[in-house]
Amino acid sequence: MFHFTIQEPAAQSPAPPQAIDAFGQLPQLASTFDHVDGLFYFTYAVCIFFFVLIVGVLLFSVVKYRRKTWDQPPQSSVTHNTPLEVVWTVIPLIIVMVMFAWGYMGARDMTIAPAEASRNLYKATAKQWNWTFSYPNDPAQSFNEVWVVKDKPVEFLLESTDVLHAFYLPAMRVKRDVIPGRYQTIWFQPTQLGQFHLFCAEYCGKDHSRMYAKVHVVTAEEYAKRPWDLWDDSTPAAAAKSGASLYSQICASCHTVNGTPSVGPSWKGLFVKNADGTIVGRQREVIEGGARKTITVDEAYILESIKKPDAKKVAEEPYVRNAMTAFPDLEERKIKGLIEYMKSLADTK
Repeated sequence: MFHFTIQEPAAQSPAPPQAIDAFGQLPQLASTFDHVDGLFYFTYAVCIFFFVLIVGVLLFSVVKYRRKTWDQPPQSSVTHNTPLEVVWTVIPLIIVMVMFAWGYMGARDMTIAPAEASRNLYKATAKQWNWTFSYPNDPAQSFNEVWVVKDKPVEFLLESTDVLHAFYLPAMRVKRDVIPGRYQTIWFQPTQLGQFHLFCAEYCGKDHSRMYAKVHVVTAEEYAKRPWDLWDDSTPAAAAKSGASLYSQICASCHTVNGTPSVGPSWKGLFVKNADGTIVGRQREVIEGGARKTITVDEAYILESIKKPDAKKVAEEPYVRNAMTAFPDLEERKIKGLIEYMKSLADTK
């Protein structure tokens, strides 16, 4: 059984650190959603104001009305003040309602895409623990990296194939839960060139913290080169190199290449090299149709395991109990690149 999901973002080139503001709170704004910042700093100011006010009144009262002798009687027997209680109830209520209305309008604005953004529709599919991106009018897909054009509004159609995730781009000031069984939408207009962080902001399982992707904001000229579809399979060695890159993006969270146990079986020893240099698959115990059988690993088995992982599940514990994310739309050339990478890991008999 093969589990192709993300674990090792370090294997990719990391996005550069993003500038934060003077308060150390937010990365530099890189989209048109500045109302998010307005609400943030309004809330920040309200919290500071009332903290200073309340602590100030407490300190003043502690000093002025402290008991000066052990037998000093209470300064007052008043237990409440109705006008004061109404004031400190109504004013916070008004402030909270302002925050609510402001936040509601901001959330509404980022989910109702304008016509220009809807004409530039991407699809982001979340699964444990990676992102798959589809592009407007382009059959190619990318994994854990997506390219958009500067100053061009873009809409994302969001879906989850398993559990609850969230599409969170701090620099763009957008966040939207990705709910299983329901399509969600979100849009933004990037205003700066560069690489930006995309996180899952809902706990989605063991490797939630590693569910990370990069958003590349590029010029129209760079976008026209289709940088998400650069794949070299001109030779077996080139295909293996391309496969290694894809492994680091979508396979490394569940499969190791050094024999270390993980969620899925290691790729080490999956193929072996004969003395004459030929590479053959090893035998493996699998469960097929409820029955245990022995098969020889070959390209057909790997292809089936990627597209229909439950067809022949590895019989070993704990892999037989683990589930794998299927990749039914993964291009055959990319699967062949993964297979070449697996073969490049072959041990000599």
